[in-house]
Amino acid sequence: MQHLDLIVREAADLADAQRAEVLDFIGYLKTRHPVERNPDAEQRLAELTAFFAPYRKDLSGFMFDRDEANAR
Repeated sequence: MQHLDLIVREAADLADAQRAEVLDFIGYLKTRHPVERNPDAEQRLAELTAFFAPYRKDLSGFMFDRDEANAR
């Protein structure tokens, strides 16, 4: 079982006040061990997003018709 699943299962058995303590402890751990961001990766992501922007299309209204596709 993965750690996250185990944490969720254990926290489900706790009272609301104890769940609040768990959330406080998670916040403490996040401040004690901050995740370092990689500026190069963020720059690369921005470049890729700008590169692919012209190719983005809104397909929310698209409806696939198998018979029409097979007729082609």
